Amino acid sequence: MKQYEDGDAVEELASQCIDCGLCADHCMLLKEIDESPASIALRGAELEEAFACSLCRLCEEVCPLNLSPARMFAEKRFSAVAESEIDINEYRYLFPDRHVNVMSFFRQYYGIDYSDLNLSSPSNTAFFPGCTMMTYSPELSREVYTAISKIYPNPVFLSSCCGKPLYQLGLPNRGNKNRKELIELLQRLEVKRLIVACPNCYYELKQALVGIDIDILTIYEVLLDNIPLGQHMGSCTIHDSCPDRFEGIFGAQVRQALERMGYQLVEMKHSQEETICCGSGGQISHFRPDLAEELVKLRLEEAEQTGANILAGYCHSCVLNFATVPSGVKVRHALNLILGLQEDYSGIRDKAAAMLAGPDAEDNWLAIMAEAGED
Repeated sequence: MKQYEDGDAVEELASQCIDCGLCADHCMLLKEIDESPASIALRGAELEEAFACSLCRLCEEVCPLNLSPARMFAEKRFSAVAESEIDINEYRYLFPDRHVNVMSFFRQYYGIDYSDLNLSSPSNTAFFPGCTMMTYSPELSREVYTAISKIYPNPVFLSSCCGKPLYQLGLPNRGNKNRKELIELLQRLEVKRLIVACPNCYYELKQALVGIDIDILTIYEVLLDNIPLGQHMGSCTIHDSCPDRFEGIFGAQVRQALERMGYQLVEMKHSQEETICCGSGGQISHFRPDLAEELVKLRLEEAEQTGANILAGYCHSCVLNFATVPSGVKVRHALNLILGLQEDYSGIRDKAAAMLAGPDAEDNWLAIMAEAGED
């Protein structure tokens, strides 16, 4: 499977696209543009189009030739940033490699701290929760760490970012630097087993660790044998995360875990390899919030149509996107269900907004955006 940075999507689309329309049938953005991918490739993708794409790659999945408009838009992001067509530094609050960014500031503002866990002592096992989980769900992050500790004593809790947002924002050099530093950290900590909760992080790190003597596991395969058999837990539909689209590792394991617990699973119209983006992919909520909101609405409508009581996700960003919008289903993270931990994610957006409201709003924003926040 080709990656965003492979750099040949435009040529492939221009020369091979047969204009069958399947990608547009599955994509709000391509419907909006109302041109074939070949036509877009020949004229050149526009800046606004590139940053309106969620990079979910559903277009690639449904294409009979496996061509990828998403990679074309990603390539445009890279070139637009490199050629200063967009001042991406205006969005530096999203850069995970900065010492201060919107997530690190949220943790500081609300006193979220993991210093009592093993953050730096060498261990053959490390837990990688991902930025979103450790920022917006500290209780779940700790509960998962505790569960891992019962199987693999004294794991390292890694508060690093996998770097995927840097690639999505058109910053491949910074992404590569982040990846290199993360691998060096894992090697210094003598990690041989990396347990990952986030599907975005998992697939990013799986690619980064090719040829390196570190096994990468999902949290679900680690916990599965310890999940008790249950019954009559109610009906549940699962939202599959976009990065799981091609390999389906997380989706299969989560379904196995929830069925083992006794949940009756019902599928949405679009699931597994044809899942629809939750609205957070490609950081589009910062560039096209209207499109992001439409994707959230569409996904919640599909969940409601299943008649399920619960909509379970295994990507924390997806869960937060759905939970902050009123709907007829209960939104839960799969790990909350597995570990029996009740959490209400509906107020997270309000908590984030509260940092930038009131008398300290301007000072807080300046602190997040300060150049001193650069590493």
